[in-house]
This record gives sequence, C-alpha cells and structure tokens, in this order.
Amino acid sequence: MSQMRDIRGKAAIVGFGDSYCKKDERKTAMRLASEATRKAIEDAGLEKDDIDGLLFGRAPMSDMRQQYNNIFAANLNITPTYASEITIHAAGMNSMLKHAALAVTSGAARFVLCVGADAAAGMTDARVGISSIDADPEFEQPYRPIIPAIYAQIACRLMHEFDVTEEDLASVAVQCQEWATHHPFAAKGSKGIITVEEVMASPLIASPLRLWHCATWGPPGTAGAYIVTTSEIARQLTETPIYLLGAGECSTHDYLTDRMSLRSSRLPLGKLPNITETGCGIAAQKAYDMAGLGPNEMDLLQTASQFAHVELMSLSQLGYVAMEEAGSFVRSGATGPGGERPTNTNGGWLSFGQPGVSCVMDSMMEAIRQLRGQALGLQVETPTTALVHALGGMMACHSVSILSREA
Repeated sequence: MSQMRDIRGKAAIVGFGDSYCKKDERKTAMRLASEATRKAIEDAGLEKDDIDGLLFGRAPMSDMRQQYNNIFAANLNITPTYASEITIHAAGMNSMLKHAALAVTSGAARFVLCVGADAAAGMTDARVGISSIDADPEFEQPYRPIIPAIYAQIACRLMHEFDVTEEDLASVAVQCQEWATHHPFAAKGSKGIITVEEVMASPLIASPLRLWHCATWGPPGTAGAYIVTTSEIARQLTETPIYLLGAGECSTHDYLTDRMSLRSSRLPLGKLPNITETGCGIAAQKAYDMAGLGPNEMDLLQTASQFAHVELMSLSQLGYVAMEEAGSFVRSGATGPGGERPTNTNGGWLSFGQPGVSCVMDSMMEAIRQLRGQALGLQVETPTTALVHALGGMMACHSVSILSREA
C-alpha cells in the first residue's frame, strides 16, 4: 500500500464525457462509447492523436466480442501504445482509474482514455442468458435460477443474521427513487416518488425481494469516458481536474456456491463460511488507507446496489453503520436528498437502472459530474470528495475509488 500511496493525488481526470439513450431510442454500445469519447477529448482540450493509452471495461453484453479494447481502438482509428481490457467482472470499469493512474505516473502513457458502454435495448437474448454467466454450471445452473433468486439467498441471510426487515429494503428503494425523479435519463424516474407501502405492495419476484427492490434493465443504453494524465499536466489543461486519492479492490469468489465453500482466508471476511461479508470492506479500507481519509470525509457515495439489500450491505462494509442499524440509517433520510450521506445521487443502479455492464461507468460519471458541479439531476451542494464503489459477479469482485477536487 505504501507504493500506491506514492501516487495519491498525482494523477487526475482531465476530461470526461457521457452518452445516453432517450426512452425508446436505440444506439449500439459502440456508438455510445464513441460519443462519450468525443466529448471527453473535447472536454480535455485534446486531439484524438494525443491519446496514447486506452483501457476498456468488460465487453458490452450487447456486443460480447473479445479484446474489445482493440475493437474500439480500431473503430476510433487510434493506435495506443498502452492498452488493455480491464475485466474484474464489470468492476474493472472502476479499477481502470487505478490502472490509468499507474500508467501515467510511471511514464507508460501520457493520456489514458478509459471507456465503458452497453446498450440494454440491444441485448434481448443476453438478458435471458445472464444467469448462465453468473451461475455455477455444475451446482446452480441445473436448477435454472434467475438472478434475483440468487441474490435473494443473501437477503434471507441478512434477515436471519442481522434482523434486516422488508421495511428496511423498501426504504432503500424509496430514497433511490427520490434521486431518480430528478435525473432525465433514470429508467424509473418517470414513475415519481414512491412510499414504503407501495414498495411492499409490489409483486414478489424472489422472496423476500419485490419488484421495487430490484434494478431494472435500462436506460436503453449508456456510455462513459474519461481521460487520465498526471496532475501536473491536468492543471495546465483544466481548472477542474478530478484527482484520484485512493483505490482498492478485492475478489473473493466467482459463483455464490464458491463463496459458500470458502472455509479460510487471509482476509478479515468474518466467521467462515458466510455469504454476508464481502470484499467491499477490504477494497474500501485499501482506498481509505491510500487516501489517508476515512468514511466520514466522503461528501457523497455511489454504490453498486442492484438490489435494495446490497445498498445496506455496502453502507455497512464501507464503514458508515453497523449492519444491524443500516435500515434505520436509511429510514432516517441520511442517504437521500438533503441527507448527511448523499448516496446514489442519480438514483443508483436500483432506480437509474442497469443498461448492461455500463452501470459501473454510470456511477463514475455521476461522481465526476457531482464534483464538477454539473449534475444532470439533483446537485449535491459543493462536494469535494466522492467514493465510488463497483461490484461484479455474484457479490464477487469489488473496487473502490476515492475522487476529489483537491489533490
């Protein structure tokens, strides 16, 4: 970690761009990524030929060609001398920032373009097959589970071990929706403000998860791109560089069955076996240590919460509240607009939606926009720091980045 602390504040995002599909609009992931990239290059005041590094996240589920970084580079007509596809499931889109920072501070590249995109509107067949990607082929797939059913197992354990209630889960959905109603591209935004009672009356999907406890497929497509360079160069190019202060990641398994089989670990993952303690806390602690900051010094949070109970787990493991108290913490309004801990300010994966694997980049774009005072939805008042948490697989891979307007 001492080596990582050496790059604290020494790399910065110098430009960013995002692209969205309107309701009923169809764009390919490639088009979305290209649009976002063009905006990022313009925002940084650069030319396309200035880009000598390229990192792409997990290949879009709507276009699952291998080596997608090469495919995108060819489409963009650039020839990077530093390039890779960062796939820690989709959480690699968050970890790209760390890899880019290492590249520019070591001299491996000068300007690294980081891109993530997907288009839910173009993946009808992929949606059906997602459980075959994230379910164990020997022990889970034969039972043909749907993704909510796999996550529902974790929700049941939280209720058993920590007395989490359905009202707690409903409160998360309510507060995510409070943010989403202000965002022009949030998939559930048009549905308006909801109540705990409405959430609990929604259809049961996989006990105890109801419709409003689950993320939706949408918006139809999104993409995000940002360019990383050294802090010194960034300050020469823009008045609003966003610095990387901390980064951490942790992978504990792939399939949920694997996690249940984990009997020992060098990491503090609680009494094993369990499925309620994830690598989120490990990744967060690495990021806090690198930044020299603690949880309460974060002005806003973007968590990877595609189900309501996952946000409760994240709040606990990021260090904000004990798991037993996470529900009451959300019910107090702490994570909503005007709360002490603004969380998922675009509505999060739960209400903004999951347009495929680009949901991780959506969280990063929201954090950058908030720090630059350019939110598309409700703007948090003068934030300086932001924590962005990413999740990939069945609670398997976690990545945390800490961003700041100050080096």
